[in-house]
Amino acid sequence: MIENSREKKKKALRIDWFTIIVVLALVAIGLVSIASIMASPFSGSERTLSDYLEKLNLEFVQRQAQNFLVGVAAMLVMLVFDFHIYKSVINYIYIANIGVILLLFAFGVIRGGAQGWFALDSINRAVQPAELSKVTLIVIISKYVSAAMDKDGKLVRFKDIMICVALCALPAGLIIMQNDLGSALVLIVILVIILFVGRISWKWIVSAAAAMLIGSPLLYFYVLSDFQRKRIDVFLNPELDPLKSGYNVIRAKMSIGSGQLYGKGYFTQGTLAQLRFVPERHTDFIFAGIGEGLGFVGGVAIICLYFALAFRWLWTAIKANDSFGTCMVTGAIGMLMAHTFENIGMNIGLMPVTGIPLPFISYGGSNLLTNMMVVGIVLNVHMRRPQKR
Repeated sequence: MIENSREKKKKALRIDWFTIIVVLALVAIGLVSIASIMASPFSGSERTLSDYLEKLNLEFVQRQAQNFLVGVAAMLVMLVFDFHIYKSVINYIYIANIGVILLLFAFGVIRGGAQGWFALDSINRAVQPAELSKVTLIVIISKYVSAAMDKDGKLVRFKDIMICVALCALPAGLIIMQNDLGSALVLIVILVIILFVGRISWKWIVSAAAAMLIGSPLLYFYVLSDFQRKRIDVFLNPELDPLKSGYNVIRAKMSIGSGQLYGKGYFTQGTLAQLRFVPERHTDFIFAGIGEGLGFVGGVAIICLYFALAFRWLWTAIKANDSFGTCMVTGAIGMLMAHTFENIGMNIGLMPVTGIPLPFISYGGSNLLTNMMVVGIVLNVHMRRPQKR
């Protein structure tokens, strides 16, 4: 699809600034939170700027800022080309993605119990292919579901449904085998959301729910590893293993509770985050430090930002140029909300600990790169929406 220069200029003026502003706000909150949480404990005697700077550990802030710049570059790549071009290359990208995930069994390193990273020691970085597979799945499932919608009006053919299920099951199964249940569940959420938008028959939804109900015990006893089963057990009763598996949850809840209504503030004396009270305080459990620093009010404000972003993307999905754009944006919403609900839920003890980061806020290059690529997809669909619908 070739666009002339006048059309390109018109579309450039239709950038979704609301999405950009909210994303920038979340990234800024993340950078400030990381700076405060990773600082050396403040004594309360600091008076000058130099006194505060001496206590700060800006290594992770600088690296996250670099991650963001890489993410912005990836976002621009996803934005500049008409999103319909994704259809012609996504099958090859999907195959490559599966190949990379398979390589993890031989060359991957273990972090947090999951063998899901390639270590790049020369640049002191690590890449997590499971994160990038989320973008791949959003596009390839959207391709097949939108094709079925364009042909039959909705997703009705058993063959089309099974193709989508298989496309999700392959990477999800491999990722589960690498002990990364959280990322696999996000892939399943993406699939379910896009199938629902494809107006899949309720008989398939009821059948899938029944299969999950029956298959859950089998999955628990015969598929999940001991490590994964223990996480579920500790989720149901954190006191079962308070010094190991339940340690993070118990301490995260205590940290959030200590913030009370308005929080202790950032860069202040006596915060549990600076005392290393919560492990993984700058990644998976960063919301515990935010809850302590900003309190209940600040935590709710951040949740409202995520909901505002999700509703804005829902509006973009409704106004999209075609079903392919609609499916991709709703898949992006599914990924965003799955991460948000799971991360905040595990920090307050309402969800099992699965190693899912908080979008745009948690430290981590692969996750931030994935989120920025998804932002590029949403901005692309928004920019190319029809003037009137």
